[in-house]
Amino acid sequence: ATSPTAPTKTGYTFAGWYSDIGLTNSFAFTTAITADTTLYAKWTINNYTVSFNSNGGSAVTSQSVAYNTTATEPTAPTRTGYTFSGWYSDSGLTTSFAFTTAITADITLYAKWTVNNYTVSFNSNGGSAVTSQSVAYNTTATSPTAPTKTGYTFAGWYKEAGLINAWNFASDTVTADTTLYAKWTVNNYTVSFNSNGGSAVTSQSVPYNTTATEPTAPTKTGYTFGGWYSDSGLTTSFAFTTAITADTTLYAKWTVNSYTVSFTSNGGSAVT
Repeated sequence: ATSPTAPTKTGYTFAGWYSDIGLTNSFAFTTAITADTTLYAKWTINNYTVSFNSNGGSAVTSQSVAYNTTATEPTAPTRTGYTFSGWYSDSGLTTSFAFTTAITADITLYAKWTVNNYTVSFNSNGGSAVTSQSVAYNTTATSPTAPTKTGYTFAGWYKEAGLINAWNFASDTVTADTTLYAKWTVNNYTVSFNSNGGSAVTSQSVPYNTTATEPTAPTKTGYTFGGWYSDSGLTTSFAFTTAITADTTLYAKWTVNSYTVSFTSNGGSAVT
């Protein structure tokens, strides 16, 4: 017989003609035909490669899968800052792939990722509250309106409670849940002394919520110093144990001195 053109079968490779249905005896076309003969085609099933494009995630080993059988779903890949969202049969990630699908050709599957959002919290260290932000991985947070704190000036946000490294909202990207810490500079307030006609007294710069130092008393000819007062009407005495929380002017109180005029009458009658 003449060896015919090999037949085809989807998913299989032709492996020759056999003289028995059990496919144990290969038939040679040099064999003389002496009776009606049926030859049986032998087929080898094709194996196809299922490749995994992890789109920036950890590598996933490809699989060799026999025609019309299913691939095994691999352990999900990982990618820093992202959550794995499944395998897709197209690079545009529009068609989700089911691992119950029979494999009939080489195929590449593509990983889909959902970017993680991380929380940026603001510890205002005693200042007004600042709302936390949800920030996508590897992007920047938005600089919030500065908090306020009585007696202090806001001096920026820092990466650690020890306030060593400042956070740069233009360039520092968020890669995990993050807490930023407010730095404060204590305000200095001026305590001025109005000596009300007495000798000048130098003003003092006093940090918020600390006390001024009681100065040396001023002098005024003909008067005795009667202390410092917090109002120009001299009704409220000022104690130097009082914490300073704003610019303050203190006013000197004076008591006019009385002097004795004595009369020596040089032998005359006494005069009071």
